[in-house]
Amino acid sequence: MPATILLSSSSQTHATHRRVRQQNPASGVSGRHAVGGRGAVVLRSAAFTRPRGNARRAVVPHAQARGEIPRAVKQDAAIADIAPKQLPVEQRKILETLASKSLDEADAVSADPNANPVSPEQLIGGTPILDLSAYSLNPNVRILAKTEYLNPSGSIKDRIAQHMLSNAERTGRLKPGMTVVAATSGNTGSAVAMACALRGYEYIVITNEKTSKEKVDSMKAYGGEVLISPSGVPPDHPEHYQNIENRLCEENPDLYYGVDQYNNPFNAEAYEATLGPEIWKQTSGEVTHFIAGGSTGGTVSGTGRYLKSQNADVRVLMADPRGSVFWDHVVNGVAAEDVKVSKGWETEGVGKDSIPGCFDINVVDGMVRATDEHAFRTCREVASNDGLLIGGSSGLNLHAARVLSGQVEDGATIVTVLPDSGVKYLSKIYNDDWLGEMGVETTALCEEAQACGDLYWRPDIVDSAVAPAAAAKKAAKATEGDDLWSRESLEQEMNYLLEIAPQLVDYHVASVSGSERVHSRLQSPDELAATFLEAGAELELKENADPTDMDGIRRAVRAVMDNSVRSSHPLFLNQLYSGIDPVALAAEWLASTLNANVHTFEVAPVLTEIEKAVLAKTARMWLAPGSPAATPEHDGLIVPGGSLANMYSMILARDRAEPDARNVGNSGKLVAFCSEQSHYSYRKAALVMGIGMDNMVKVKCDENGAMIAAELEKEVEAAKARGMTPFYAGTTAGSTVLGAFDDYHGAADVCERHGMWMHVDGAWGGAAALSADKRARYLDGFERSDSFCWNPHKMLGLPLQCSIFVTKHQGALAKANGVQADYLFQPDKNNAGADLGDRTIQCGRKADALKIWLAWKYRGDDGFSDLVDRAFGLADAVERDVRARQEHDGSFVLAAEAQCANVGFWYVPPRLRPFDPATASANELTEIGFVAPKLKDRMQRAGDAMIGFQPIDSMNKPNFFRLVLPNPRHLSKDMLRDMLDRMDELGKDL
Repeated sequence: MPATILLSSSSQTHATHRRVRQQNPASGVSGRHAVGGRGAVVLRSAAFTRPRGNARRAVVPHAQARGEIPRAVKQDAAIADIAPKQLPVEQRKILETLASKSLDEADAVSADPNANPVSPEQLIGGTPILDLSAYSLNPNVRILAKTEYLNPSGSIKDRIAQHMLSNAERTGRLKPGMTVVAATSGNTGSAVAMACALRGYEYIVITNEKTSKEKVDSMKAYGGEVLISPSGVPPDHPEHYQNIENRLCEENPDLYYGVDQYNNPFNAEAYEATLGPEIWKQTSGEVTHFIAGGSTGGTVSGTGRYLKSQNADVRVLMADPRGSVFWDHVVNGVAAEDVKVSKGWETEGVGKDSIPGCFDINVVDGMVRATDEHAFRTCREVASNDGLLIGGSSGLNLHAARVLSGQVEDGATIVTVLPDSGVKYLSKIYNDDWLGEMGVETTALCEEAQACGDLYWRPDIVDSAVAPAAAAKKAAKATEGDDLWSRESLEQEMNYLLEIAPQLVDYHVASVSGSERVHSRLQSPDELAATFLEAGAELELKENADPTDMDGIRRAVRAVMDNSVRSSHPLFLNQLYSGIDPVALAAEWLASTLNANVHTFEVAPVLTEIEKAVLAKTARMWLAPGSPAATPEHDGLIVPGGSLANMYSMILARDRAEPDARNVGNSGKLVAFCSEQSHYSYRKAALVMGIGMDNMVKVKCDENGAMIAAELEKEVEAAKARGMTPFYAGTTAGSTVLGAFDDYHGAADVCERHGMWMHVDGAWGGAAALSADKRARYLDGFERSDSFCWNPHKMLGLPLQCSIFVTKHQGALAKANGVQADYLFQPDKNNAGADLGDRTIQCGRKADALKIWLAWKYRGDDGFSDLVDRAFGLADAVERDVRARQEHDGSFVLAAEAQCANVGFWYVPPRLRPFDPATASANELTEIGFVAPKLKDRMQRAGDAMIGFQPIDSMNKPNFFRLVLPNPRHLSKDMLRDMLDRMDELGKDL
């Protein structure tokens, strides 16, 4: 059956259909086939199906190994779906227009093969997609490639040249009579030259000596000027081709327009508007992986961004030649300003010596690194076997796709691009003498070399099977040799795990359902000891006692479960934590199973990198929410609790103020500040660090419990007058009792004036940063602080503990805390720079990051945002209910308005009604202060809701109920309303 290649060209109002060529695969002329034409719409009736029975690629393939021709194409996609929904309206309209043009014109081509001729500009885009699955290392993985060399100037760059110049004209930056200037590795120069010829502009393109003669001649052919700069000069050298463009335009601002393709936002946007939608449509949305090399980074960024907007699970990878700086930037985290070329490379149009501005690292999920030899020999293989002359970057892309095909799951569809034609490299890649000078053979890669390349995945998308595999390997190693205990004992223990696991799940299900009492039975310590003794599970651990058998273990576990407070009950509202996220609970179990200490990378590689991913996500949440920019510079740790997180901030502040304190101790002159409503851990930190609790000055708060910036200024000035050195201010996001949020801009202004470190304790309310609404209302300015902490185990319901500390100052933790224990942190071991342990004041640390990492992956930003909004909203609902009861019968009186997920109120027994705290006598205030403890006791004994209470003496508030609503996923307005009704019934006779 003949294979059909369908090539169609696009048109805005008129279109023509190119000839349909038929070739016989059996003849060996062509074993690949194109799917779709320009715009990828040729057939209307058939779905794009996966070919079956592809044989693994041999070194020298035979014609009979070619796969069955796939049937084309994609059903119509709504143009409204082309542009990602999150874009601004104006930009979205532009993208929709471009996409409509690209796709609709292709439809017109298919519908009317006798259409009128088209202009060269109308030939851009809508390129066919070629099935190169015969190159796949896995017969069940497809490789498809966009034939971008069919664009009119011969490369993919036609897409961006037209788009960038069109937008420059539209915005007035490019005017008639100006000269267009473009730095290029070759293809953009030809594309810009063609675009200028069509639009009537003079042009100057600057390239370097590595560019092939064919491409240089192509750039000249359109009638403009070509400047050739030295190759291999550093990015900051004045003769670097990008710097020449910049200099020409700076010297002639009214005469020259600089394309600046490496930083031009319309570069990536062109691919997002055209190439991405075409791939999505041509593959019927079946694309699972997109891989392409980059020089500007625009192809991978724009195309990847579009594909992810259609399916967030699409993986986007970058192919990179060995020596390019992209690898170090993405894989090793080297900052853009610090990257350096490790070695030269000859493959043109890919790789870079600096990080371009239009490269979006957040789109890239992984990298494949290969050599010039891999790229060039792949080009020669395709030419000899398939009659296609492809360029070096095409060879690199295809080789990278082949490497990837051997590492992904069956059923994957990998799409890449063939950016330009081998006709541009006849003097190089297709010249045996030149290849000989490069030390490259002209034959196809051997089977082993076909899979050769460095493959990297971002830690947060590493296959989830890695951790269980590591656990299984660890377990296998532990059972080597003679058993410590008998095989029978081991079998009993394993069977018990299988037995208790469903019991634990059932316990959790019963707790969250609210069907059981919150507190099983209120008992004193002595009563608890007696209960356990009676249950056959004595609390005391006696010396030399006989081991307990498995039945005794069952009794002990049952006693613990039966006599504990059910903190996952919806009405456990006593503390700033409640419930457990089931996914995070699984992570807690997994962390315990792994039993790894997160102090060195060599003993906990996965968990170390997971912690780094969580810290990076937190840094973005704090400093750059929703931004496509790279993760802000930061340092951080997962720490055992918010109190320790606050102390870490103070340690860093002291190290900045008195660097010698780590060696000689404090000077005795340091003084710090926190609000009078802040957490007591600030004072504890001053105590432990030797600063002294007297030197942790409490600052006055307003009526809502927020620190007053003017009062902070007064206290700082007063401390200076005493000869002290103010060095630190601890602010609060969601205070423990009132849920208050401080004035962050005001505090930051004071800190900046006096050179003080500013910290935000967001242990409770920091989760508001996950909600766009709550962030705007409560956290404005908190990003100005030097450090920030939050506890996902509070608002988000992760298992205790999970506390995160981050600072803007990279390297600050190791500088302040590092002691370089030589038995752990040897500088000459593998991956020494990946260790986290020397940042801490501890040695060992539990893998708490795994809980938030796994839960975040499952819930997503939106899921956590909804949880935060629910907590805040339920607090508002309780406030409204209390106000209504206060107005109706005076049974409840508001003590503190809802802030964060807190609301404070008094229950007022009938004998004390009406109660007005503003006019109450001292005796009435004393009387109302006795009510909360007594009512809580009754509620506990009844197994009803647990709610905390406390006074605030500075605000003249006697004991009141502090209702907090962490993790209210199983709590509703009706449940809270019913709870208040029961409180009224239980307390009427108090």
